Amino acid sequence: MYVFIFTTVVVGFAAAGVVMLLFRLWGRKAPKYVIPFVAAVAMFGYMIWDEYSWFDRYDARLPQNIDVIQTFTDENPFAPWTLISAPINRFTAIDRDKLVPNPANPDERRVTTLLLKKGAETLALTHLVDCTTGKRGYITPDNNLDDNGFPTDMKEWFDMDADDPLRAAVCR
Repeated sequence: MYVFIFTTVVVGFAAAGVVMLLFRLWGRKAPKYVIPFVAAVAMFGYMIWDEYSWFDRYDARLPQNIDVIQTFTDENPFAPWTLISAPINRFTAIDRDKLVPNPANPDERRVTTLLLKKGAETLALTHLVDCTTGKRGYITPDNNLDDNGFPTDMKEWFDMDADDPLRAAVCR
């Protein structure tokens, strides 16, 4: 967050500096409103660019074993352009290297999902997905695990829709 604020201010000062330099090279004095106006427009433009390009920049840096399975957008009435085209500001991904079938029950798979949001810490969750019944559960430290690392006492299961992105990615 602090880097974003710092970068936004630097962009504003840089744009104002360029305009001041151009007016000086032209041998004219800049009107009083031009420098703050240019700085404000540059900062505003940078903020919008950063919002709309965050997902693409982040996705390009992900390792090959991470697959994005779902993206989310948020509309904000204080940023009216998001009501027309909302930027992607969070997504869910799975780690293909941590997708493990259960040797005792091949229809069950253990997978690590990553929940990423702009400006927030990454959250990693380990799921047990039953591809036959279409259910998933969270593997927590409270679960008893067998020798293969699969829970023997999954207490809470959640139903998944047939088109659930996690189910589609894990149960291929």
